[in-house]
Amino acid sequence: MSEAPLLRVSDLKLHFPTDEGDVRALENVNFEIGRGEIFGLVGESGSGKSVSSLTVIGLSTGNIDSGQVHFGDEELLSAPKERMRAIRGNDISMIFQEPMTALNPLYTVEKQIHEVMSLHEKLPPAKLNALERMYVGMRTSISKPISRLISIFQNLRGYRPSGNDIIAILFLLSAYLLLSSAPIFSIFLIGFLLVSWLLSSMNTLDSVHVEVIVERLRDVQIPNPSAVAKMYPHELSGGMRQRVMIAMMMACEPKLLIADEPTTALDVTIQSQIVELMKELRNNRGTSILLITHDIGLVAEMCERVGVMYAGSIVEQGTIEQILESPRMPYTIGLMHSIPSIGETRDKLPIIPGQVPDPINLPSGCKFHPRCPFADDKCQSQNPPMIDLGDGHLASCHHLDKTESMSEVKDAFDSFVSELEARGGEILA
Repeated sequence: MSEAPLLRVSDLKLHFPTDEGDVRALENVNFEIGRGEIFGLVGESGSGKSVSSLTVIGLSTGNIDSGQVHFGDEELLSAPKERMRAIRGNDISMIFQEPMTALNPLYTVEKQIHEVMSLHEKLPPAKLNALERMYVGMRTSISKPISRLISIFQNLRGYRPSGNDIIAILFLLSAYLLLSSAPIFSIFLIGFLLVSWLLSSMNTLDSVHVEVIVERLRDVQIPNPSAVAKMYPHELSGGMRQRVMIAMMMACEPKLLIADEPTTALDVTIQSQIVELMKELRNNRGTSILLITHDIGLVAEMCERVGVMYAGSIVEQGTIEQILESPRMPYTIGLMHSIPSIGETRDKLPIIPGQVPDPINLPSGCKFHPRCPFADDKCQSQNPPMIDLGDGHLASCHHLDKTESMSEVKDAFDSFVSELEARGGEILA
């Protein structure tokens, strides 16, 4: 008997109510992710990939019409909010699409990772109590300016004041003038600053916790992790921020990692490093990964099984070999046809005609029929069922008998585009 899947999404349907009408974001989503498996969701922007993942972890703001999400033996859609908070981070973590907006710009890397690990009780016992940590923080904040002054006096002959030194001198001068002209207000201000200093010093991290956080950064191959831990997000490159996000999500050792466009806006070299890092995390810890992307090349490199989404539904699903080498749904074949090949000369880049339908006014029947070269009256009136083609390969189309030859389908797309152009129809990639 095969092992039960870690995650199973069944007949998920969701909409967002708006003044113009209901945005039907998810129509009929079904997929499973096994333990230790990397499963990919691909499709054009607006197809419902990110909404599906946010619904799984309970962060979607849409109205769920029907469906179930099982994580192990537990149903998540009916789980209380307190239970979902416990599951997020502990059992399911998510790498969001843009690490710069996902990280808090006001806190250092170590503070943000510490917050996540502390919330989910993944930190070892602290070595120091609160008063001892406050003392360490006060001592550290005093030692920095003193060290700066000592270095200035030691190198006084060749000293050139920096911008920070000038600001410090102006601040001290202003404080002296304020103290001499408004002593009562100055005393109140000094007291306020002292209290703020004491309170901020209480947030000093324990040395044991800092060591754990640095080790987590080292796990994701961040160079000089001790220095990076003290930095703010704006001081890091895009690839480094993405590594910090992965370290933060993996710090609680989740069973399932959701990666929403993890390589967006990264150069090719950094993309390759992030891909290898995620593979190593899966291989070393057995973490299942849900990869959300529109990059077919990334899917081919990482995933074992793939689901192709279109207009809120998964229209084809199978192993990576089945999807890349013998796709059957015309939309999937159109995506493959649109990928440029090295060494291939083309007069123009092949496209899928038309555009993704408006989710407020989805077409009847098959949602892809306005863009499909095989569309007929049946496609316009009846939604095609998901048909099992064998070996776990599923496809949703009324004309699977016409899609056995991928080259013939590609020729059909080219003829369809030429026909639309000749009629003056709208051709939008």
